[in-house]
Amino acid sequence: MKPKFILIILITFLGCSKPKSIQEPVDSLTQANTDTSRLLPAMDTTHYDYDRYFQLESYLIKDKIENKEFKLIDFDCAILIYPTDEQIDEMKKEFGEDFYTIADDNLWYLGQAIGIIDSMQVKQLSTMDRFITIVGKANTWDLDIRKKNLPAWNLIFFKTTKEPKIISTVDVNVDSVRQYFDL
Repeated sequence: MKPKFILIILITFLGCSKPKSIQEPVDSLTQANTDTSRLLPAMDTTHYDYDRYFQLESYLIKDKIENKEFKLIDFDCAILIYPTDEQIDEMKKEFGEDFYTIADDNLWYLGQAIGIIDSMQVKQLSTMDRFITIVGKANTWDLDIRKKNLPAWNLIFFKTTKEPKIISTVDVNVDSVRQYFDL
């Protein structure tokens, strides 16, 4: 319930904060298929590799990090990742008025994903932490979910018998949830 309340407050805040600029009408299907950059705000556009944003290897910590707390996750769940205040400030500086459209789009897709996940009775966990440790039956993964140039809004599916799966909220549907969580 807490993530839903936070999501509603954030949507309300962003919806009321600044008026959106008037834009030319655009075919939303064409735009959705060609302009994914708006949905991935924390990207380095000079080295654009969309697939990298959803590969577990991009999040893995290769070297031991001393004196950092890791959020421990050791149960089946969908991990909802929200941007930190610092990331939001950075995106506002980088994208200006477009930030509000980017945030609105990300929150809409995240809300849709939450609805699907909730309807499938998969546990949800939200985090704004930087480091998480995911403990499965066979492996453990240490992730830095705030690495530079990775999406600020994100979703990770985790089942203790499988490798975690980073998934775009745009791609979440009943079949993807069923398939990953073996429902």
